[in-house]
Amino acid sequence: MIRLLILSSFFLFSIHKFTFAQTIAFQDVSVLSMEDENIKSNQTVIITDGVINTVGASSDVRIPRRAQVIQGDFFLMPGLAEMHAHIPPIRQGEEYQKDVLAMYMMQGVTTIRGMLGEASHLELREKTATGKIPGPRILTSGPSFNSNSISNPEQAREMVREQVEAGYDLLKFHPGIGLDEFYAIVDEARYAGIDFSGHISYDVGLEITLASGKGTIDHLDRYMEFLAGDAALRTDPPIIYFGYDLTPHVDREKIEKAAYLTANAGVWNVPTNTLLENIFNVQNSIDDMKNWPGMDLMPASMVENWSNFVRNFRDNEIFDEEQANQFLEIRRLLTLALHEQGAGLLLGADAPQIFNPPGYAIHRELELLLAAGLTPFEALTTGTVNVGIYLQEQNGHGKIKEGYKADIIVLDRNPLTSIPFGNYIQGVMSNGIFYNSDDLNQMRKSILERRNSE
Repeated sequence: MIRLLILSSFFLFSIHKFTFAQTIAFQDVSVLSMEDENIKSNQTVIITDGVINTVGASSDVRIPRRAQVIQGDFFLMPGLAEMHAHIPPIRQGEEYQKDVLAMYMMQGVTTIRGMLGEASHLELREKTATGKIPGPRILTSGPSFNSNSISNPEQAREMVREQVEAGYDLLKFHPGIGLDEFYAIVDEARYAGIDFSGHISYDVGLEITLASGKGTIDHLDRYMEFLAGDAALRTDPPIIYFGYDLTPHVDREKIEKAAYLTANAGVWNVPTNTLLENIFNVQNSIDDMKNWPGMDLMPASMVENWSNFVRNFRDNEIFDEEQANQFLEIRRLLTLALHEQGAGLLLGADAPQIFNPPGYAIHRELELLLAAGLTPFEALTTGTVNVGIYLQEQNGHGKIKEGYKADIIVLDRNPLTSIPFGNYIQGVMSNGIFYNSDDLNQMRKSILERRNSE
C-alpha cells in the first residue's frame, strides 16, 4: 500500500486523490522510463500540473516545499494504452459506462482508443480529461463505416465530413465497404486530416489497404487472405473467423513478405490476439475464462452470452481443434514478423469483448506478445512508446521523462519480470490525478457491489 509521508519540511494532505494544481513527488523509487530497458533505482520523480517536471537520482533532486511526497519500494512505468477499446453505448446506462472507464484505469490503462463511438463518448472524453469522472484519456471514433451505414461514394464522403465536424478523433471501418466507397472515404479523410482504422473489407483487401496509408489494421484482418492466395476467393465468412477457414491454404513463406509490405507502407497493426485465443484455443476452457481476473466485474448476462457464443462456436462442425491451433500459430508468427520487420505494433485487447474485461485483458495481451516472441520490454513498448509515435506525440507520451504527460503506473514488482502485473498495481496517475491503492480498491468494491445487485 502506498504511504504518504508527512515530513516537517513538506505539506501533505491526508487525501487519496491529487489534482493537476498540486505537486507530487515519488521519492526513492525504481523507474522504468521506457527510454531503454534499464531500470534505475533510487530515483525521484516530480509531477507538477499533470506533467513530469523532474526525473533524477534522489540524492540530486530537491523536492519542492508543499509537495505531496510518496515513498515505498515501488516501480514506476508509463501508463498503458488500449488501442482497440470499446466504451459501452449510452443505452447500457451512464453508470455502466463509468464503471468500464474506471476498470481500464484501475489496471493501468491511461489512454484508450474507442473503436465504436457515439455522441455520448465525446462527453465522456471531456469528463475524464477534466477529472470529473475517473478514467483514461479517451480517443474515440464515431459510428462505423460499413455496408449498412454507407451505400455510395457521396454518402461516404458526407459521413466523413459529419464525423470530422462532430469532433471524433478517427474513423472506424467495419466490413462491407465497397471499393468505390473506400476510395471516397480515404480521399475525404486525407483532405480532413483524420485517421481511419479498423477492419478491412473483402472488396478492398490487404494490398489496397496498405497503399491507402490506413492508420491501423486491427485484428490482423485480411492477412490470412493474403497468405492463402486464390483460396481466399470464396464467399466471405462471418466477421469473427478472421481467415480461420483458410488455414490449410496458407503459404507461411509469404508471412515475411506481408510484414515487409506493411512496414514499407508505414501502416500499424493492433493484433488483439487475446480475442482470437479466447475463442479458438480450447485450452482456455469456458469455466477457466469465467474466473479470469476482472470477470467478476462484468454483468452476469454478458458473461453468459460470451459463454454461449464460445460453446456454440466450438461445437460447430466447421471448428477443428488442430486447425484452430495452426491458425493461432500463424497469427503468432505474423505478429513476430511484423515486429521484426519494423511494422509498428500497438497494444489492444478489444475489451470488453469475449472474455476480455476492460483493463484486465490488456495484461493477457501482453502475455501473448511474449508468447509470440517479443521480449518483455518490446511488449511494453506497444502500449507506451509506440503509442506516442503513432499519435505523433513522441515528445510527450509513453515515457517517464521530463516534459512528458504524467500517466504513470506504480507497482510493487518489476514490470519486466512480472507480466501480467495487474495484481501488483499500487497506484495509477491518469489525466493529472493520482489514485492510490485504497482508491483503486474502493472503485473495484463499488463496481462489484453493483454487479452483485443486478
